[in-house]
Amino acid sequence: MHVNTARKAIVGLTLCLWLSLLVCQAEAVDPGKTSYTAEVVCAMRAIAASDPDPKTRNPDHMATLFVNPTLKQRFPGLGLDFEDAKLAMDQLDTGTFYYVNARTLHMDALLTQSLKAGFRQVVIMGAGFDSRAYRFHDAYPDVRFFEIDLPATSADKQQRVEKLLGRRPDWVTFVPIDFNTQTLDEVLGKAGFAADHKTFYIWEGVTYFISQAGVDSTLRYIAGKSAPGSRIVFDYMLADVVQGLDYSAYGARRTIYFVANRGEPYIFGIAPRRLETFINLRGLAILSDLGPEDLAQRYLIQSNGAVSGKIAEFVRIVHAEVPKTSQRQRLIGRAEVQMKQFPSDKAPDTTTHLVDIPDDVRATLSDYSDTIARKEFNTLLEFFSKNFRSNGYTREQAVASIRWTYRDRPIHQYKIILTRFERQGNKARIDGFVQRQGFRTPFRPTGIAHIAKEADGRWRLYGNQR
Repeated sequence: MHVNTARKAIVGLTLCLWLSLLVCQAEAVDPGKTSYTAEVVCAMRAIAASDPDPKTRNPDHMATLFVNPTLKQRFPGLGLDFEDAKLAMDQLDTGTFYYVNARTLHMDALLTQSLKAGFRQVVIMGAGFDSRAYRFHDAYPDVRFFEIDLPATSADKQQRVEKLLGRRPDWVTFVPIDFNTQTLDEVLGKAGFAADHKTFYIWEGVTYFISQAGVDSTLRYIAGKSAPGSRIVFDYMLADVVQGLDYSAYGARRTIYFVANRGEPYIFGIAPRRLETFINLRGLAILSDLGPEDLAQRYLIQSNGAVSGKIAEFVRIVHAEVPKTSQRQRLIGRAEVQMKQFPSDKAPDTTTHLVDIPDDVRATLSDYSDTIARKEFNTLLEFFSKNFRSNGYTREQAVASIRWTYRDRPIHQYKIILTRFERQGNKARIDGFVQRQGFRTPFRPTGIAHIAKEADGRWRLYGNQR
């Protein structure tokens, strides 16, 4: 067998094993357990840190030390050489691997810039398995780091740090927080945070998992309680993606489906066209807002001039500063005026489809939704055409996947809302989202769905016939 063919076969087998585990283990995250997405991001940084090309290599050389040993047996790419690992990441077809790499490089660059400018206090919110407090210590020994996270993840992190360093470092303060009962002001004040010092805040991979109220309170706290000149860098998701209105951005559909089935759904996004107003209204001034093309050109160009890979297109990174009080008031006032000039971005009405569809299609999708909500998996086969085929899967395999995904999970709400309906004779192309309790997921993780009206007059899922 040719070496490249063999390599693809091995990586493909690893990928299939991992995807099967995702299906089998799709259950809500126990509040007392470490975030799975934090574990996955750490694993991706570890893989990217082994890149032989210094121009695109991830700077987090400590990530591999923080990777959960149990994940090493299941995550594609871990334990393989970089080329094989990269092939595994490419087969995921989400672009998140390249986004995580670019994000680390960008946030590291901004942190370095601030530390060189004299910042001596860094707050990492939703720290997960971030290693910056340890990677930057030798170069900046006078900098104080605060790592804020949920109690379970914070406790796990502390155990790993003590195991790696043999002690708990005195330049790092771990700050557990229960966002339901505690505020940043409360926990940071008790932890020894100096509000009169310029502070660099890192909020990486967090905003899209929390409510707008949580985002609001955090940004307003930073703007109102930090020394002027303090800065924050954070990433945000496109509002249309979170709201299910547009999954066309590369990587969006698969990634949203994946994280939701791990019990950590995306629930908040910002429209880029409204970002400046959004940030100003909360008392901050934008320094930069980078999208996928900007990040790729800055951080993903290899030594040979080629882009290392296709980056996810549904996330952006903003860098903002705390202005002086007088300027902050002007920014807020201007943003309030702008808010009155355009309608707010509201989530779409989820009581009905967002496009016109025939009554019999509406009834079929409603019955299908109700059947899944009731977990009546034995009757799901009736909603699939006998000729169904989607990316090689038969209707039996599709139903088996649905059964595995939801069998051990409570389903509080499951309602299909179409955003697209294109009829072509007795067939139609459809797309949309599933309204769940508090979040939305794509109707299909692999793209546009096809339905067909068959001889008995019923519409059934037809697949993409690939």
